Amino acid sequence: MNHHTLLKATATASMIAVLLTLTTGCVTAPGYNAYGDLYEDVYKDSKVYKKHKKTINSIDKELYQPAIEQRAANKVSNMGYRVKDVKYKKGDSKIKVKAKRGSEDYKIELGYPSYNVIKIKKD
Repeated sequence: MNHHTLLKATATASMIAVLLTLTTGCVTAPGYNAYGDLYEDVYKDSKVYKKHKKTINSIDKELYQPAIEQRAANKVSNMGYRVKDVKYKKGDSKIKVKAKRGSEDYKIELGYPSYNVIKIKKD
């Protein structure tokens, strides 16, 4: 095989790999669930979901909510506050944290899922 032909084949293969990576990356962004968007309403209308709705909701509450609240508490704690209480409701875009720094109380709102600080208010 000629050196020029090998170089051309390698360049073509790498260009195809880059294009596939870019295209696939745009379609499958992290945190995006196409099937959840398409089938969530159909699933919630099913008899199985309606029959086991309490169980499904309690599992969500037991598994996901504590992890979200713990991550928010860690974020606020790393900012130098002592966390007193964290509240998050499924489907809400805000996490509410009551914290203390020194002798003053604060109410801190974090965005979900980014955990960025939205508002800090003295209580």
